[in-house]
Amino acid sequence: MSLFFKSLNFSFKLLYRSSKLLFLVYLLLQVACSLTPLLSTYILKDLLNCLVSAEPAIKLVWLYIASIVLFQVFQSVQSVCYDTIQKKAEHQYKCDLTEKMNSLPLAFIDSSEGRNIIDEVRYLELAVINLPNYLIQTIAYLFSFTVAFSELISFHFVFSFVFIALTVPGLISQYLFRNKSDKLRRKQAPDVRKFCYYRWILTDAWPAKDVRMYDLTQPLLKRYDEEKNKYLIANKTLDKKKMRSAIFTEFIMRSGEIIFSFFVIFKAVSGEISIGDVALYIGFAVTATAAFQNMLGIILYGVVRCAVNMKYLFQFLSVEVHQAEHSARKLNSFDSLVFDNVFFKYPTSDQYVLKGVSFTLKKGDKLSIVGVNGSGKSTIIKLILGLYEVESGRILINGYPMSDYNIHDVRKLFSVLFQSFVQYPLTLRENIALSDIKRINNSEEIKTVLAQSGIYEELRNRHENLLDSYMTRQFDDNGIELSKGQWQKIALARAFFKNAPIVILDEPSAALDAEAEDRIFKIFEDISEGKTCIMISHRISSARMSNKVIVLDNGKIVEEGTHNELITLNGLYAKLYNLQREKYTV
Repeated sequence: MSLFFKSLNFSFKLLYRSSKLLFLVYLLLQVACSLTPLLSTYILKDLLNCLVSAEPAIKLVWLYIASIVLFQVFQSVQSVCYDTIQKKAEHQYKCDLTEKMNSLPLAFIDSSEGRNIIDEVRYLELAVINLPNYLIQTIAYLFSFTVAFSELISFHFVFSFVFIALTVPGLISQYLFRNKSDKLRRKQAPDVRKFCYYRWILTDAWPAKDVRMYDLTQPLLKRYDEEKNKYLIANKTLDKKKMRSAIFTEFIMRSGEIIFSFFVIFKAVSGEISIGDVALYIGFAVTATAAFQNMLGIILYGVVRCAVNMKYLFQFLSVEVHQAEHSARKLNSFDSLVFDNVFFKYPTSDQYVLKGVSFTLKKGDKLSIVGVNGSGKSTIIKLILGLYEVESGRILINGYPMSDYNIHDVRKLFSVLFQSFVQYPLTLRENIALSDIKRINNSEEIKTVLAQSGIYEELRNRHENLLDSYMTRQFDDNGIELSKGQWQKIALARAFFKNAPIVILDEPSAALDAEAEDRIFKIFEDISEGKTCIMISHRISSARMSNKVIVLDNGKIVEEGTHNELITLNGLYAKLYNLQREKYTV
């Protein structure tokens, strides 16, 4: 019961926050929509009695017409009103979810359980928004049912209860099948993600080259069909059972209404009630049945089950964020970064990526992290940025645990070029200024970093208004299509533009040719003057720029020192360096 009230409180606050005045207007309209049909039925009774007795009924005719028109007007305005509230609430819900998502550790988002919860929370959007409306409608139906059923009881006590009881099998059937549908949907969530992914590969422009080059259309389409058909067959089986049950329960319910209608007509023929009473009782019988069915249906599914399902939303919202968002400790400058016996493994793996890693980075240091693929180099960067949390050990900034600081303040210290950089289909200006959006209109600085990364000269003649030209043709047919190497230069310019005290480059030359790679390292050496730098590069010789090199192997630091010291040591670093030197010598 506490979950129900908690869910109701959350939903009401969401709707009220999104549109206060409109929500109050909607409540008044709901009251009007509940009263006018009942008023119309009473007026119709008096109108029919007047017609049978040949009394003047012009006023009643106009009143009856006016009540019908008013009901339609109230209903139409209420519908438009609620549509507006719903759109605003949807927007608010998405904003709240996005804000929470951005604060969650990647470990949660990476896990299958986390993805399932996120899928469920997204699916719950309409349920969360509609829960207050379900409760309001339940109260409205209860009012209509009470008025109508009290009239029917005064007419015939036993008959009234019998035909209302005949609606119960249908309600139970609906509840059971909706419960089965929800269980099936949650069970199929991973499969739905899979066939949606195949559909994306087949329809999106980004993987289109591979799809055509390797003639993947039919194999992928076959996989999509197989996954989608499994989904459809499972739902089709359930839908058939649901349809058979619905036909049977509907027949039972309508039989009760029909029998009651014949009974009322028989009473009128025998002279026990008037023609107006026939309209009143049959009208109220239909109203009571519909109100009872809708009321219990909403209570069982709309209110109770929605509230129960909202446990996933509260589970999502309660995911602990270990990084202090409002820490009292301020971080205004950088002095040192320490990895102290750090162990780490990804949430989907049992294997440790880092095993007792310890090193110190001081202000002004130039650190190179070297190692073969999979040794844990990029993982260190992710931990430094607080994208994941360590399994054990500590990461200290200026002598204090990273968790003591506001994570947003920590990330302001760093400017990063990730190995898997994002290719934003936005304008060139936006692509660069995303690292410091407040300076988006500083065109000269944007041009400077574009020139430093070596991309400005390549693009300046491609479009008259280069900075405000779209990169890719996703939003503009006149957009500029770039190579992977050009995209990497743009990502590098974005990292330069932030002008943070610590620069991190994770494989900055992976997509560049030899000439561009040499230029990047020279530029990096120039712009990193006075800054603290961390570099991961497959080009071992680039470590000469660093005053400190750590060599990773199988998640452990196996060597540490300067370039010359490690060459003299003649260990793994010297082996990797000599292999590359021999290749380039040849």
